[in-house]
Amino acid sequence: MSTTRIKASDRTKVCQQIVTELKKKYGSRVPKSDRTVLDSLLFAICLEGAPHNDAEAALVNFQESFFDYNEARVSSITELQKAFVELSEPEWRAMRVRESLQIIFEGRYSYDIEDFRKKNLDAAEKYLNNIKSLTPFVIDYTMMSTLGSHIVPVNDSILKCSIVLGLLPAETDMASAGDQLKAAVRKADSPLFFHLINELANDPEYTTLTAELDPPEQEDQMAVLKHSVSRLKELLTGKLKPSPKLAKKSASSSKADASAAKAPKKKTTKKSTKTSTKKKTASRSSKKTAKKSTKKK
Repeated sequence: MSTTRIKASDRTKVCQQIVTELKKKYGSRVPKSDRTVLDSLLFAICLEGAPHNDAEAALVNFQESFFDYNEARVSSITELQKAFVELSEPEWRAMRVRESLQIIFEGRYSYDIEDFRKKNLDAAEKYLNNIKSLTPFVIDYTMMSTLGSHIVPVNDSILKCSIVLGLLPAETDMASAGDQLKAAVRKADSPLFFHLINELANDPEYTTLTAELDPPEQEDQMAVLKHSVSRLKELLTGKLKPSPKLAKKSASSSKADASAAKAPKKKTTKKSTKTSTKKKTASRSSKKTAKKSTKKK
């Protein structure tokens, strides 16, 4: 394995090139919004693992489904999750929304938390961490969108996509992924970079493929990083395919599953045949015994 150390500047250059390519598909601007702090928090809950437009639609659906946030706060999870059925894990989203509304209301008997914008980063993060069900992604997005914090929110889909492209090493975990991307993307560029990589990571056109793709070979991580842009182009044009080994493995596992599914049926048939034969033999024996005893009498 190459011992060449990757500098933040190396990754910065590649990130800029990736942004240039993604702009062609997803646009060159972050969608504008004038959300309150609370609405930004609720939007972040909708956005995790979803494209921007789907999250926007889910938030609007939620807001239109209830008279106000107070009604939503006292509603059941079953009632709340109906607003998020178009997204994955609607029950978890409903739980996070309700807990957020509950904790905010209990703290100030209102849903106005605009003073959040005046907090420093540590105080803001501490406040959001009081809502135990919130994920790091939701907290980071809320801080980025309301405080302008230099953060690149990361979740499972963004991490997987970044590794598949070769933008991050295969062994990268969630915490270090955010740190590495933050170091590579300028503060002014982080909202756009996040928006574009999130759109790609959650685009239904590519999610199945990225889930099947193996990370690139890690022998020379600098070469892998430099190849990220060409891998992105191949992904967008449909030229990037799962490795033949993976395809063979899934094909053989499918055959094994099919054989396993057939095997029990054959055994069951044999067993039932043997059982029925035994029952017939026992029945005949009992009849013969009965006849003998009748003759003796």
